[in-house]
Amino acid sequence: MDFAGPLPRLRIYTTIGQYARVISDVLAGRAKRGDSILRLEKSIAQRTGTKHAIAMPLGRVGIYLAVKSLISPGQNVIMSPYTIADVVNMVVAAGANPVFADIERATCNISVDEIGRLIDDKTGAVLVTHFYGAACDVERISEICDSRGIPLIEDAAQAFGVRVNGRSVGSFGSAGIFSFGMYKNVNSFFGGALVTNDDELAGRVREEVGVLPYQSTRGLLKKTSEVLQIDIVTAPLLFRSLFFWVFRFAYLNGIDSKNDKMKIDVDPVLKETIPNQYLCRPTPLQARLVLQQLDRVDRDTGSRVEAAKLYHQGLNDLPGLILPPMRTDGSHMYWYYPIQYEKRGDLVRYAMQHRRDISESYHRNCADLPCFERWYTDCPNARETAESVIYLPTYPRYSRDEIEKTIQVIRSYFGR
Repeated sequence: MDFAGPLPRLRIYTTIGQYARVISDVLAGRAKRGDSILRLEKSIAQRTGTKHAIAMPLGRVGIYLAVKSLISPGQNVIMSPYTIADVVNMVVAAGANPVFADIERATCNISVDEIGRLIDDKTGAVLVTHFYGAACDVERISEICDSRGIPLIEDAAQAFGVRVNGRSVGSFGSAGIFSFGMYKNVNSFFGGALVTNDDELAGRVREEVGVLPYQSTRGLLKKTSEVLQIDIVTAPLLFRSLFFWVFRFAYLNGIDSKNDKMKIDVDPVLKETIPNQYLCRPTPLQARLVLQQLDRVDRDTGSRVEAAKLYHQGLNDLPGLILPPMRTDGSHMYWYYPIQYEKRGDLVRYAMQHRRDISESYHRNCADLPCFERWYTDCPNARETAESVIYLPTYPRYSRDEIEKTIQVIRSYFGR
């Protein structure tokens, strides 16, 4: 009998070469030397078709600086509640009031109609998220914002390389923000970029970032160590023979401390000021890590789209499942393939029992969180989505055979 476990639900975009680059640059004292930041910014501006790109210590810091630069204190920012808590925190820390607009179920993205309904004289900006790599209806939203003279900010943290009618997400609004955090499709352990065509905004953001100290070498090594640990745990041989069985036992027995190690945002709290540890510049070393990966972005996106096609073909006839839209035009990069099911706990438990490593979403409806009760809004679609999303793996190293096995197990669940 075959007792091998499955491939893991996620793999980080890292290589031995990246770890070697970190070690060699740190030991040689090169981590904070060189013109790599300028080269990276030029490259990202060219890729996104924007005039300016500014490297960020974290994607969320880009959101903070964009909001801070584009609104007056006390104004409202219309945004999706289905996100990580720190995105809301960045809006609050920048001096704005979050106004939650409900989402579309299938795309998990903010509703255009809700944006139009909520805009008023107190609106300082609209913040949209291209969630799970799916571009929101950014063309229509941009038209609404332009007609009302309201800045549009695009959170494209999960959508680097995504395009709408050939145009990069992040370039439609006043500012676009990308993340190069450890779970993203381009990974410098942490980091990000802000892009804009607004000369004045670019100048203000550069001025703010320019006075910050570099990310400390100690902090960079600590994050690199965290990423390495996840890389070891998810290494196919070790995961299939050992760690899957640990996670499986923990999930089936309600031991959250084990499975939470593969999640973020597990304990959301309100932050009314930006944490000091966020206020630093990315190092030239991190820029070099990103530059090494840019050539494979489109190839990897193509691999993810092929995975999504298989899931769509295998699952689209099952009752009770909400599937993401099937797009092959570059407007969706399928960071995961997020399906929705009302009894997701039952389905994930069944999959785990049948040796499939899939997971419930860790994203929440922030409009319902106690830490944001000051800005509570009833967002039923976001609430139902947050309670029903299941992540199916799409990363390029996840084999087609594994996808077919996952599809078979899900189909067997519905055929019981």
